[in-house]
Amino acid sequence: MIEASVNALPGLIPAFLIIAAILGVPSVLLAKARGGSVVLSPLFTVALAGVLTVTLLPGGGGSGQVGICDVGLPLKDLLSSESARLNVLLFIPASFLAVLLFRRPILVLSGSLMLTCGVELIQAWTDMGRACSYDDIEANSLGGFLGVFSGTIVLWLWKRRSPFTRADALRGVCAGAVGGLILAASFAFAVEPVHSEEKSQHRRQAWKDDLAQDVWLQQTVDELYGKGTTITQSASLKLKNGHRRLEAETAKGNVIAQWPERKLVRFALKGGASGGGTLTDAEIQSIGDRFAKKWFPDEVAGAKATHRAAHGSNGPHILVYRRYVDGVMMPMRLDLTVSPAGRITAMAANAAQDPRLPKVVVTRAGAKELAAHTAEGTTAVPANLLAQRVNHAWRPVWMVSLIRGAERTPESTVFIDAVTGKEVTPEAPAEDG
Repeated sequence: MIEASVNALPGLIPAFLIIAAILGVPSVLLAKARGGSVVLSPLFTVALAGVLTVTLLPGGGGSGQVGICDVGLPLKDLLSSESARLNVLLFIPASFLAVLLFRRPILVLSGSLMLTCGVELIQAWTDMGRACSYDDIEANSLGGFLGVFSGTIVLWLWKRRSPFTRADALRGVCAGAVGGLILAASFAFAVEPVHSEEKSQHRRQAWKDDLAQDVWLQQTVDELYGKGTTITQSASLKLKNGHRRLEAETAKGNVIAQWPERKLVRFALKGGASGGGTLTDAEIQSIGDRFAKKWFPDEVAGAKATHRAAHGSNGPHILVYRRYVDGVMMPMRLDLTVSPAGRITAMAANAAQDPRLPKVVVTRAGAKELAAHTAEGTTAVPANLLAQRVNHAWRPVWMVSLIRGAERTPESTVFIDAVTGKEVTPEAPAEDG
């Protein structure tokens, strides 16, 4: 509020000087007449003038609506902004000096709380270009409490006795209770709470997140396709789990990734890679391992890699990474295509964490026997024991192929729950992988 007021209100300082003079001169004269402090009295009025000037001087801000007050941010985020911290400082001097001047800490605290609530109530009810905010009430109240607390300590050390009296407690509590009820009722019945600051913060955070997405996506494209590769088109799609799927299109190929995990999902170099090569299988494996450990260090830890040539020894090589836990193949997968020249030309990945599974009961032979009963005249060939989602829960599942006749033609695939032995239908992979 202070920073915004100084920048947005060119008449702030002259107004402060005028109000300080209007309040200060009478306070000095009154202090002399009553034999009070001619130092504390004007200092307090000057501090109070600063509060009134900063909070009530008409400005060009606000929402233009009357009768609303911004709910603000959660209490834990109250001091995250510079404006809130300045609002705390705004009320410390006036409440500190008031305690020293009047020597009634509890009554001063009640007055400080009512002053900050009253100021925000005026801002809510009037179209004076100021915005009412519960954040300001919380910050100003904190400043008032700190000022009263500091003043009480100084007064206690100065007078060598407790500054609290029964009369102060009675008056302070009664004034606070009556004023609090009036102000609470006023806010409840005449002020509508809105969430503009929270929405504004979400917009700012979304903008920062979008910028971070763009920077990371460009860096990723540069690493995969070469520095200076231009992204011609990009998209950020929100998934059901709240995360995002990033897509980037370039002249050399496309890239798909997950955010905020910063994990690659898929990319492919258009046209593959030109040029031949004479790399050995061990060299091809080493290239794939380096890529896998760079982009998926945790996912490929303990994974088994299989290696095959796609179109003979002179064609691309396929590296398939899978991880097994207690004989069950986990949903994590990584498939890499390596050119004969040693370049990664394509990849597809699912960087899923290993699910917790119940203990396997059905053996491979048992799964074969159970699957064979589902179609007469077929032979069951168990392929893999997989972790699959069934009815929204992870289960160990046998995938069994059914073949028929002497030609051993694959007819269908059956999935057998490795715990219950029942035939199940695994769910299709979700859009978030």
